[in-house]
Amino acid sequence: MDFDYDVIVIGSGPGGEGAAMKCAKSGRRVAIVEKYDQVGGGCTHWGTIPSKALR
Repeated sequence: MDFDYDVIVIGSGPGGEGAAMKCAKSGRRVAIVEKYDQVGGGCTHWGTIPSKALR
């Protein structure tokens, strides 16, 4: 099995997602490596963003 990517992004949190989108929009082939089963990283699902929604 061969993989051919221009960019590999570690983590799909706000920073990783933004970096991946910017690279993809510029025509690069992008892969994201995420340790959780949901895209968005810990910040999006149980970190600082959900706690701010409760304010």
